Amino acid sequence: MTFIPQQLKESLQKGLAIPFIGAGVSMSVKDKEGKALFPSWKSLLELAAIRLEEADNKPDEANIVKGYVKTNRLFDAANEAKQALAANWFDFLKQQFDHSEKNVAQDSLELARATWQLGSKLIITSNYDHVLRWACPHVRDLEQWDIEAPVEQRELLRNGVNKPTVWHLHGRIDNAADIILTPDGYSKLYAEGTSEHKYQAALKTLQSQLSSQNFIFIGFSLADEDFVQQIQYLADIFRNAAGPHYVLLPEAQRGHFKKPADCIEPIYFADFGAPQLALLNELAALAPRPGIISLSGEVGEYSPAKSVFSVPFASKGDQMIGRQAALEQVHRQLHNGIRTAIGQTAAFQGLGGLGKTQLAVEYAYAHQKDYANGVIWINADQDLNVQLIQLAEKGWVSPVADQAFKLTTAIKRLREVPDCLIIFDNLENLETIKEILPAANVSSHILVTSRFEQAGFVAIPLDTLSPEQGLQLLLQEAGRQPQNNDENQAAASIVQQLDGLPLALELAGAYLQRRSTVTWQQYLELLHKNLPAAFLSSHASWTKHEADIYSTLKIHESLFNEEPLLKPLLNVLTWSGSTAMSESLLCTLLAENEPTNLIGALSLGCALRILQKSDDSNAYAVHRLVREVRRAELPLIESSEWVASCAERLGDWFTNHRRNFSDLALFEANFDHLPAWQQNTQALDLPISAARLLWLQAYPAWHWGRYREAEQLLEQAQAIYEQSPTADIALKAHLLNDLGMMKNALGDSKTALTLSEEALNLRLGLFGQAHQDTADSLSDVALYYHALGKPAQALELGERALQIRNQLFGEQHPDTALSLSNVTIYYHALGKTEKALELGEQALRIRRTLFGEEHPHTANSLGNVAFYYDTLGKLAQALALGEQSLQIRRKVLSEQHPDTASSLSNVASYYYALGQPAQALELGEQAWRIRQMLFGDVHPDTLRSNHNLIGYLLANKQRPEALTRLEAQLSLLKKDHPHHKELLRLRAQLLSKPIRPGFRQSAKSLGKNKPKKRR
Repeated sequence: MTFIPQQLKESLQKGLAIPFIGAGVSMSVKDKEGKALFPSWKSLLELAAIRLEEADNKPDEANIVKGYVKTNRLFDAANEAKQALAANWFDFLKQQFDHSEKNVAQDSLELARATWQLGSKLIITSNYDHVLRWACPHVRDLEQWDIEAPVEQRELLRNGVNKPTVWHLHGRIDNAADIILTPDGYSKLYAEGTSEHKYQAALKTLQSQLSSQNFIFIGFSLADEDFVQQIQYLADIFRNAAGPHYVLLPEAQRGHFKKPADCIEPIYFADFGAPQLALLNELAALAPRPGIISLSGEVGEYSPAKSVFSVPFASKGDQMIGRQAALEQVHRQLHNGIRTAIGQTAAFQGLGGLGKTQLAVEYAYAHQKDYANGVIWINADQDLNVQLIQLAEKGWVSPVADQAFKLTTAIKRLREVPDCLIIFDNLENLETIKEILPAANVSSHILVTSRFEQAGFVAIPLDTLSPEQGLQLLLQEAGRQPQNNDENQAAASIVQQLDGLPLALELAGAYLQRRSTVTWQQYLELLHKNLPAAFLSSHASWTKHEADIYSTLKIHESLFNEEPLLKPLLNVLTWSGSTAMSESLLCTLLAENEPTNLIGALSLGCALRILQKSDDSNAYAVHRLVREVRRAELPLIESSEWVASCAERLGDWFTNHRRNFSDLALFEANFDHLPAWQQNTQALDLPISAARLLWLQAYPAWHWGRYREAEQLLEQAQAIYEQSPTADIALKAHLLNDLGMMKNALGDSKTALTLSEEALNLRLGLFGQAHQDTADSLSDVALYYHALGKPAQALELGERALQIRNQLFGEQHPDTALSLSNVTIYYHALGKTEKALELGEQALRIRRTLFGEEHPHTANSLGNVAFYYDTLGKLAQALALGEQSLQIRRKVLSEQHPDTASSLSNVASYYYALGQPAQALELGEQAWRIRQMLFGDVHPDTLRSNHNLIGYLLANKQRPEALTRLEAQLSLLKKDHPHHKELLRLRAQLLSKPIRPGFRQSAKSLGKNKPKKRR
């Protein structure tokens, strides 16, 4: 027999001893193969090091963790592991602690089960796992608290707990983001004066229990470093605690144990395993046994006291997928919710087809034993009196009794008999059931399913299934597995198309099960081509609800009465693209000035799962299947004016965001809606609108340097525009001007000039001189004159554009800075490099102020100024700024952008001029490869890069390679090409033994890129 202090005996007998469970209890749990299911803290950190080294390729960080573990600095190791694993930290913890009970060897839970026999309904633990839940003898009644549970903790301080309760003081693995494992977490909870506000209730509750109860620490050992460090964090609290508190330790620790506080006493057992379990059983024998509740008396054949279980549908049991969290939430809410005028209530709320009814069914079957007087099901959208009479006949009243008596008895039964679960399925209006709700003082639980918000009911909204859950449900209902990779991909695409809607997945599975010759690929094609046909099946859902997906997903008009903006919002999203639409674009399409005007409609739509909010932004999409159903309800052919109006507002929004690179991410996030509305306008024969929306689709390609793609889109838009019987001069000018930009970028400056001069004339006639579009055309025409070797004309037009922009916008504006930057180019071409440098540095200052360092415009000005420094012989300054420009373009625009190639080419020329030909050759080759890939061999920029490389090869004493490159270039050029004669002369030089002095400067002048203007 172990010596047990008298104080502990008395505390156990009164039920005042609270078990505090440590890692040793969980470490005793084995899997069915006899292996430990959970790691020790030290083992956990060793596993983290292995993960860092082998999976994340972070050997340095892994070695730091190992070093801390080796020196028993476990908190430091945990902190380093958390930082190094970063976003993978919580996934790693779940892998270690979030195990399934089905893998557990049940006999290994004896130690955990023994802790429940110590007479306390409350157990506190620093563990994160589910072991105490698995071991609980009354798991259906079990409550589990996280670190903070202020309402429950307040109740504990007032009245104690009346149900088995596990308080996970350091968090639990179900909510991995909030668990405490690292020093920052411990300090937030325990450190005096620094506790976070959200942990204050937990800390005060813990202090109160320590001062009024006796704690028994179980599963801690001085052989476990975690105990030592955890107990030190508790020491400050224990100094003010009455105690005594007890820690159960193995005999091997006798003589080594040092009290962290005077109020903690050790109790020793022989060893871990059977002796430790024997000690717990000895302690449990002192604790009071729970009483046995028995029923007194018998209930007659017909009596309102008879318990009934009236649920009209079967349970899916283990076949229920992805809804365990919702079931647990409704259980918590019904058993611990705040009382309202209509009792403890909960509601499954959301879009049709989410499986609300089936969830209510599952809850009824899972918890029927919790309700002594039965479970009653009412279809709230059907005749209530008929159902109440049928209920009465099941045992409350004789079937031969008067119908009115049956009805009165049933209503009285529902209103007055406690301990019932009453489910109202498919409730539309609370008023319809008001007269049969339990009285305020009757402790029954009410659960409703509804597509609407119900006053007095706390909603439990249901999410659609995740792709993994959706696939599991589809395969389960289909009764067959994909047999190859193509079938796997088709099955995954079916799940994606049905967007996680349980009813749709159930019906799709039933179709595939009954039509076994239909392949997964064939069914996917059917979904795309004929959605209604894909769900036409004699299969009924588990709850026998209407299997017509179109009827299920129709939205009641009453919902729109509640939030009038929800209907036009849904209409817009119905005919938009499938991706989420930003709040800003939604406001524009709905002609709403303030996003706050949409809050009510968006909130209701999301709550009912009609709308889905993007995880990382204020963007919204309509559920994919709701979209299809509403398209059938809102045919475009009947809405031509509405489509034209939406297309115009959509075009305005994208027009305002098309030019600024800073808006590109927002533009691209909403891009999917441009082709969607372009197709809508083309379907209704609105060519002007269609051409405008296609024109705007070219802008991302232009920003990213995909000039051929942008050119094709603009030419297609121009072709559509020409089909219109009416004219839109502004749009025509946009198309001409932007197509000219693409032609110039692709090396055809003559055609670019012709197109842009036509656009300029149209804009002058439409807007006059003082207009943004006129200034744009002047600026572009100037650029093409420069490209064609006419810098004087370029300077004249460029300065006109600068003057207009200065008048319109002032100096500190992107367009003004653009004109200023362009004008510097023309001054340099006219030999006025000092003037070019002065204005170029001014443009750079403005752009740095407007955009910061990491922006294409800033990179453009840096490159220009570098070019002018080079011309003035200031090579070191040129190289420094050129490399800054290159670094920005690589980061912001990518390695494969034309502007990146320009920076590479220029920096290479600066290295060449500084006598570093090896670096010049390396960068020059990179520039040539990008240009050759983007533009082909005969584009002016590619030719320029090729000339550079010939010079760099010669400078690196690679004459044969230089000659080979030159011959290859000659073979690609026609004899009338401007560069053909020049290459012939260069070949003659290469074939002669000596190389004439001055070739270095010649090659350099040939190869350097001119400053580049960017719109």
